[in-house]
Amino acid sequence: MQMEFHASLPTYNPIGLPIEDEGFCLADMDALVNSFKFSTSSVSIEDFSDISSSTPYGDEAYSSHFLRTHLPGILQWVNEGDTPNDQFSLDGVENYCSEQMFMEDVSCQNLSPTSGEVSMDIIPLVQAYLVLPDESMEIDNQTSILHLLKACGDAMGSKQMVLAQEITRRLNEKASPTGKSIERLAFYLTLSLDKQANYLMQEASKNYDAAFSALYQIFPYGRFAHFTANSAILESIPAYATVLHIVDFDIGKGIQWPALIETLGRQGLRTLRLTTIKWEEEDGSCNATTSLEETKKQMCKHAKTFGLRMEVEEMDIEGLMSKVKMDNEWLAFNCMVGLPHMEKQRSVKHVEEFLTTAKALLRSDTSKGIITLGDGIGIKKWTDYTSFDSFFEAQLVYFQALLESMEQFQFLEARIAMECLFVVPHLCSLVNAQQWKETCSTGCSLTKLGLEPRRMSWENYLEAEELVRQAEGSCWVKTEGENNNEMVLGYMGAPLVRVSSWT
Repeated sequence: MQMEFHASLPTYNPIGLPIEDEGFCLADMDALVNSFKFSTSSVSIEDFSDISSSTPYGDEAYSSHFLRTHLPGILQWVNEGDTPNDQFSLDGVENYCSEQMFMEDVSCQNLSPTSGEVSMDIIPLVQAYLVLPDESMEIDNQTSILHLLKACGDAMGSKQMVLAQEITRRLNEKASPTGKSIERLAFYLTLSLDKQANYLMQEASKNYDAAFSALYQIFPYGRFAHFTANSAILESIPAYATVLHIVDFDIGKGIQWPALIETLGRQGLRTLRLTTIKWEEEDGSCNATTSLEETKKQMCKHAKTFGLRMEVEEMDIEGLMSKVKMDNEWLAFNCMVGLPHMEKQRSVKHVEEFLTTAKALLRSDTSKGIITLGDGIGIKKWTDYTSFDSFFEAQLVYFQALLESMEQFQFLEARIAMECLFVVPHLCSLVNAQQWKETCSTGCSLTKLGLEPRRMSWENYLEAEELVRQAEGSCWVKTEGENNNEMVLGYMGAPLVRVSSWT
C-alpha cells in the first residue's frame, strides 16, 4: 500500500498556551515567562512536543527574586557596576579622576584670595560640565560605538593587538549590559576580547534549562528553522519509501524532532531511523544537562506513543558511508548550525565535511533523499569574505539585529541570562581572527559544493510566515536562493536565520 506524505505539521505551541485567531503577541510575553520555573532540573523532550496536553508546561511561576538569588554576579554587575576583578573600568575611573583634578585646578586659579568668590571666567566652564545628556548625545554615543567596533575589527584583522586593546578600553567606557543593542553588543564583545566572558556564562548557567526553554519558545529563531526544515523533509518523502533515515549534524536536545515524529505516526510511516554524527570535541563550553542517552530514550518513548518504531544511534562521519545501504530508505540530511539556541559551536570544516558526505551518498545508485541546512550566523558565507575586517563587520550587523530583536522581551534579568548563554559564546568565536583565517584557507565555499537546489513550497512559506506572525514583532519571512530553495527569517533589514533545501 503506497503512502503520501504531507507537511501538515502541528501548530508550534510547545507550552500548551491557547492560540487565538489574532495570534500570540508580545504583550503576552510576561505571562509566558511566568510559566517557566528557573531551576536546575533538566528539560524533557516532551516539553517541546506539539501534542496537546491538559497540563501546561511549567505550572510554577518564577520571579525576579529567584534570578537575583541565582545570578548574583550578573545582577551585582548590572545594578552596581562592579566587576569580578575590580579592574574592568579602570580607564573610565582614570578619566573621571583627571576631570576632577582639572576642575579643582581651574577652580583654585579663579577663586578670589580675599573674598573666596568664583570668578566669572569659570562659569561657562562649569556650565559645560553640568549639561545633562539628551537624545542627540545618546545617538552620538551609539555612533561612536559603531565606529570603534569597526576600528576594532580592522585592528584585529591587521594583528595590531595593542591598538585593539586600546580600542577595547574605549568601548568599555561606552558599553552597557542594559542599554541599546549596540551598547550591549559592545559590552559583550569587550568581555570576549578581555577573556572575562566565562564569568557571566558560569553565573547564567545556573538557570540554563529555563533560559533555553524561554529563548526557544518565545523567540522564533529555532522554531522557524526546525519547522521549515521538517516541512521540507515531509514534502520530499516519496510514496514508495518505507523507512525515513534522518542523519543529524548536531542533535543537541533533540527538540527538532517531536513534531516530525507525530506527523509521521499519523500519516502511516512505521520506521524512523535517526543517526547523529559524533564530532571531535571543539573548543567552547557546553552547558547541556541532557545527555545523548537521555535524549534517545525520550525520543523513542515519544515515537512509541504514535505507533512509530524508532532507532537512534551515534557514529562518526566515516562510519556513515558504509551504513547507508537499505533499499526503500529515504535519506534526510539535516544540518543546523549557528542558531542562537544551539549549545556547541561547530566549525565550517565540519559543515563542509557533512554536506560533502551527504552529496556523495545522495548521488549513489542505492540512495535518494534531501538535504536541509539551517544557518544562523551565515556560516555558509564565511569563506566568501576576503578579509577579517569585512567578515567582522558583517557579523556585527547580525549580532546587533539579534540583540535588538531580543529587546522586545522586557524582563531584564532573564534577557541578560539568555544573552550571556546564547549570544556571548558566538561572540567569543567571532573575535578569533586566527581561527577565521585557518577556516578560510582550508575550506571552500559551501555554495560551490555542486548541490542541486530544491524548491520550498508555497504551503511551507505560508506556515512559516504564520509561525513568525504570532510573535507580532518586526520579524519577517521571505524566500530567496536558486529556484526559491531558501527561506529567510529576518529582523528589520538583517537576516537572522536561513533554511535551504537541496538534493
